[in-house]
Amino acid sequence: MKQIFEGTVFDVLSTQNGILFSYHKDTLDDKIVIGYKMLSFDTGKFSDVAKNVYLVTKYGHNYKAVINYCNNYILTRAIVLPNSKVFILKTNGEAMLLDADASPIWQGNLAYRGCIANDITVYKNALWAAYSECNVLLRYNLFNMREELRIGGNHSPFDKPKSLYLKGDTAIICNQGSRKLVGVNLDSYTVNEMDEFNEPVLQYIESGKYQFVLLQSGIYAI
Repeated sequence: MKQIFEGTVFDVLSTQNGILFSYHKDTLDDKIVIGYKMLSFDTGKFSDVAKNVYLVTKYGHNYKAVINYCNNYILTRAIVLPNSKVFILKTNGEAMLLDADASPIWQGNLAYRGCIANDITVYKNALWAAYSECNVLLRYNLFNMREELRIGGNHSPFDKPKSLYLKGDTAIICNQGSRKLVGVNLDSYTVNEMDEFNEPVLQYIESGKYQFVLLQSGIYAI
């Protein structure tokens, strides 16, 4: 494992030939200044990018309309679906499914026993949500948003699940508590422990043939 960027990173996105991320660039008058960088696999170098490059990568080409619904466009989770619809999860647990023109199709709260969802992913006709404080993974029917299945609970394989990454039929969950990656097959519901780290793991992502994790100290290639 090799650290490729040191500092506070908010989220990492996969691009066609690299990764793009937002980070804490500076502090001015007690306010955080956000910066955006891209790592190109062709050159192996980092370059600064404009905010709109980050936004179109995260929210799709209609990002200007989509981010009007976000209470914090950096920390909001977003899934751009194949039909250009966008599913967003705000930091307060409010979620929305937006049509290609950014008009709301559905909106509601993703909550479980007083806990709000931390991250989401879509697999087949289901929305999966991770709940850090409850240590559960919930499946919702994407058509009516009814809860269908729960993994975890009192005897959970998760320990403060922070984020999800979908790889084929498997959701890779980043656990802040145990500092481990846990894979869950979303067809068979089998659970497998994966890598363990020396500090809380916040995000896992793949781009091309490369794998990356976001830890508290920065981004690492694994």
